Amino acid sequence: MAANLYATLDDINAHLPVEQGKAQISDSEDDLLQIDAYRLIRGRLSGTFDLTVINAWVSPATTPEQIRRIAGKLIAAKWYALLVAEDEPDGSLFAQNLYNEAIAELNDIRNGTLTVIGVDGEELENSALIESSFWPNDTSPDPSFTIEETWA
Repeated sequence: MAANLYATLDDINAHLPVEQGKAQISDSEDDLLQIDAYRLIRGRLSGTFDLTVINAWVSPATTPEQIRRIAGKLIAAKWYALLVAEDEPDGSLFAQNLYNEAIAELNDIRNGTLTVIGVDGEELENSALIESSFWPNDTSPDPSFTIEETWA
């Protein structure tokens, strides 16, 4: 099993078809997909949250629910695409939609429209959206000139 996991089998299987015994992933099938999801999520959010926050996500129990859901969608999308690749050579629309949803959620987290709640129930600070991330701010030097100045 992968060293760092963001999603449980339930987090993954929640996004896969369950009716009539359709596709459900098993424990041994998700190892490499867990690594892919870990790398993608970590890379996409590394500028959004402090790395100490992201480094604390070492298991599903320590990973926020929103991140678990995103990881579950990414893993389910890749696994389902691989499962039906022989039958759908142009790719699975179902898998592509899952992947698109996950990436859209990551983008929403990055731009601040989706708030991530930590496992402690507290909102995680989006370090990309704090005041010091924008310029000018309170730490900026005074302007070199103003509108009221007249230049002769």
